[in-house]
Amino acid sequence: MKGMRIPPLSFGVAENLPVTAEGLIGLLGEPQFSNFMDQLSIAVLITGPDDTLRLFNSGAEAMFGVRRMRALGRPLAALRRDSLIDMEDFLVRCARGAETGKVHARNANASFSATRRSLARAGEEGGWNLYFFAPDYGDAPAQERRQSAAKVAEDALILPAETHALVDKAVLGLKGGMNVLLYGETGVGKTVLARQLHERAAGAGRSFVHVNCGGIPESLFESELFGYERGAFTGALQGGKQGYIERAAGGTLFLDEIGELPPQCQAKLLKFLEDGSVQPVGGAQARQVDTKVICATNRDLQAMVRAGSFRLDLFHRIAMFSVRLPALRGREAIARMLDAQLAAINARRPSPLSLAAACRERLLAHRYEGNVREMRNILEYVSLMAGTVAETEHLPEHVWSPEADESRTGLVHSLRDGAPAVLRERVRRFERALIAEAVASHGTKREAARQLGIDVATLIRKERAD
Repeated sequence: MKGMRIPPLSFGVAENLPVTAEGLIGLLGEPQFSNFMDQLSIAVLITGPDDTLRLFNSGAEAMFGVRRMRALGRPLAALRRDSLIDMEDFLVRCARGAETGKVHARNANASFSATRRSLARAGEEGGWNLYFFAPDYGDAPAQERRQSAAKVAEDALILPAETHALVDKAVLGLKGGMNVLLYGETGVGKTVLARQLHERAAGAGRSFVHVNCGGIPESLFESELFGYERGAFTGALQGGKQGYIERAAGGTLFLDEIGELPPQCQAKLLKFLEDGSVQPVGGAQARQVDTKVICATNRDLQAMVRAGSFRLDLFHRIAMFSVRLPALRGREAIARMLDAQLAAINARRPSPLSLAAACRERLLAHRYEGNVREMRNILEYVSLMAGTVAETEHLPEHVWSPEADESRTGLVHSLRDGAPAVLRERVRRFERALIAEAVASHGTKREAARQLGIDVATLIRKERAD
């Protein structure tokens, strides 16, 4: 427009010149800076030393689903509660010193790359924080393959007809407000089934929050599950933290390894299950949270109740409807699961993998102490080692080695037949076979060591023993 004068904007990019808190404060005082930020396609947030929002651009409005007038001047914690984006894990990483990570949409299958830059100002407590969020496009074809493979893997949970009937009733129970308990041996697919129940009862776009009860220290259980307010304790995040229960609002809270909860934690969980209220640590008021609850365990909870290590009232709350998942036993069941898991592996391979007759026979004859998880881990290993056809030599040693079978079943016979000279060697083989099987079943050496009742250093030493 003729005669129009564009006011100057002191904003630019210069090499090797650091951005300072003083410079940022000066920019925030210029209306043109806010207008410039609105032209960016990414979301930009700026918080001051008191953790309140000082800038919230139009990209942030679209991504977070919150109007700028409602966001500006409010604590970041309020945005975290009200927005469409789940920032909790990213902010925890930032508190530990990280500057980059990812955030996820609560009601859609979408993720965004996230960056935080902190600027300190002399004489001020805290600092200024700049947050940048951009769509995480990544490798679209690869993402599609991973999603397809994940879907095939979920569909690969093969259950007997009677269990399928129970699952259908469990879906109706979840929709009607009942809590569901899944139990069975380690690796039978409790987490996979929990996700399927969630998608059928709550909807695939809703939050599914998976909590490993055995992995939370007793001292942190309350703050992790219920969250905490700002300044609740030493080391708390400046804006507080939303707990697992509130993150599952409108969706499903999956409490895995529920049998690992200490008695004091059981009492705190029971109150939520009774009235649906959550009171964050340091908070003055309780809040109602509507979420579906699924629990899972590989332990005999009724025996624990009789022994006094698990509360009877909590057991009745979580086991309104129970589903037992069968162990992977029997040649026919193993054959069906083997084909299904192989299909899941092939869904993300550039060329399909097939099993040679001898290799397949060996897999059918194997005793899967770790159930479906162990089978999946074995096939992942084979997929890495083989080309397009897997032979027996591509199998993990504990599966194909005749010595592995002998170490599991022939040790007692050897001792009875009088072979004391080879005792140490046979014990070593037996231990290595057990360790290899535990690692294949549980995925990591640390978890395998925990299941075997030894520390990870001992496991590694025995694994490497000559």
